[in-house]
Amino acid sequence: MKEDRFVVPRFLAIPFAIYLLVIIVPFFQSFHLSLTDWNGISEHFNFVGLSNYLMVFSDPAFSNAVIHNFIWVMMYLLLPTSLGLVLAVLLDKKIRGAVFFKSVIYLPMIFSYVIAGMIWTFIYEPRLGIINLALEATGLQQYARAWIADPDTALFSVIVAASWQHTGLCMVLFLAGLQGVRSDLVEAAEIDGCNRAEVFFFVVLPQLKNTTIVVVSLTIINALKSFDIVYIMTRGGPFRSSEVLTTLMYREAFWNYRMGYGSAIANMLFFMVLVMIVIYFRSAMGRETS
Repeated sequence: MKEDRFVVPRFLAIPFAIYLLVIIVPFFQSFHLSLTDWNGISEHFNFVGLSNYLMVFSDPAFSNAVIHNFIWVMMYLLLPTSLGLVLAVLLDKKIRGAVFFKSVIYLPMIFSYVIAGMIWTFIYEPRLGIINLALEATGLQQYARAWIADPDTALFSVIVAASWQHTGLCMVLFLAGLQGVRSDLVEAAEIDGCNRAEVFFFVVLPQLKNTTIVVVSLTIINALKSFDIVYIMTRGGPFRSSEVLTTLMYREAFWNYRMGYGSAIANMLFFMVLVMIVIYFRSAMGRETS
């Protein structure tokens, strides 16, 4: 019995050591670097305290990136989350070809964001891209444009590309949640005369609360830490019109050789994600207990 008490700690020792080395130690190293003026190359650097963090709040590029991240979060919650829920409800029924459609919709998830970005770069290509060719074929060529080279459309074009990939994950998670919906409650509501919309909103959707918490949390995290697809498609341009916090961090740290300032941006992003997730979890759990 005494030996059994040490089984779990021994079992968790290696995973904890890996987590410590890969997550905890780099986090504290990043925080330490954010308090310096290190350029990423020199062996010497000076301790500057909170100067980098104070600079963040006066940097228009940081404010611009925060606004873009906020737009990204709102669009991500609107597009892939909502579309994933709708597709899950439709494909949860026993219809012909449901497995095929599930596979096709989930297919983009097997691609990395780099591959997805390259695919959508070709789709948005001004002369040979599918979108502009389709607009020309339907007589709407006046709407054709260089989608990711236009400051007015670059950010939304990248968000659509990222949503294309993220929708499959949302759909699968909601499909898993629908498996736990109590059929007896649905049948009772139908017997009481509820139509399909009422059954969904008042019977099915409340039972998907835990699944929704997971989906929304993952969506917010992925929206705030998006980097690969933005960098591949626009590199934050043109004229910073699609710049987000991750690309700004990369630009400052590795292009402008301001590793201390880049680390400060990275830490600000971490705390933003943490605060948003904590607020969302507290509000979601509060509604559950009330």
